[in-house]
Amino acid sequence: MPARAPDVSVVVPVFDNGSTLSELIDRQVQVLEEMGAEFELVFVDDGSKDASLEVLLRRAARDPRVRVFALTRNFGGQSAMCAGFDQVRGKRVVCMDADLENFPEDIPRLLAGLDRGHDLVCGVRERRRSPLLTRRLPSLLLNAYVRRQTGTRVRDIGCAMRAMEARLVRDLEAEGEKRRLITPLLLQRAHSVSEVSIRHVPKEGRGGHSFPTLLGIAMDYYLLTARRPFLVSGLVSVAAAVGGAVALAAGAGTNGLVVLAAGLLGGLLSLLGEYAQRLYQVGQGLPFYQLRRDLDEIEGSADPPGPSRGAPR
Repeated sequence: MPARAPDVSVVVPVFDNGSTLSELIDRQVQVLEEMGAEFELVFVDDGSKDASLEVLLRRAARDPRVRVFALTRNFGGQSAMCAGFDQVRGKRVVCMDADLENFPEDIPRLLAGLDRGHDLVCGVRERRRSPLLTRRLPSLLLNAYVRRQTGTRVRDIGCAMRAMEARLVRDLEAEGEKRRLITPLLLQRAHSVSEVSIRHVPKEGRGGHSFPTLLGIAMDYYLLTARRPFLVSGLVSVAAAVGGAVALAAGAGTNGLVVLAAGLLGGLLSLLGEYAQRLYQVGQGLPFYQLRRDLDEIEGSADPPGPSRGAPR
């Protein structure tokens, strides 16, 4: 542990971001040095298939403020973010993605929100260029549901860039499955939340979360937060069955009703199966993430010739 905690810890989950990491680190370092802050950059490689981990280890060998961790396989961005939170040493924490769709230059604006007394400052992507039907509309619906569940007015829960007091990310393992969605969890822990508009430029050829992924995120959150999920699903099933019966009485034929019933049964069985799987995972104590312990060996092969320092763990 350092003699004193750094002012800021920046947490970045990484998955196949080898092409953007060098520029990202350069810009982060420049911004934080201009602020005069003592800082650390905490990168968590989430099972990348490209050279991301090697790039990070080379930078860590040259700069002890860069700290590198790696998961044993691809656990997902939320798990990688939690792994980074578990390793931070700073008094304040900033998190962001590694793809440069957000700007490191917006970090001071987020931290200024903490200076004004808030303990969580969320970025808001203004004038998003994402497709309306497959990206923005699903995000709007999920945002509305999260606002209702958390009692906050945050407009853009999907934005990965935010700043918070370090106490919000301590002891996250106690939250269990709630860690599948970090932002709602932080909203529930925070006492005072504010928002800051940030720049957002989607990279060419990258679409972010696909529509099926967004649908999966919405289902995750529903299963984690709904107090009576089976009652809601049962009501939907009853309503659909009544609709099918009305259609049958109107002379629509039995084929439509059979197909409708089969779909409803399949949906209910899928929901039950998902719940059973999660109960099994919790009961077995399966890990939310696992860190690799062989980074010294990888680092040795990735370092350039000449003397170098080991990457801090």
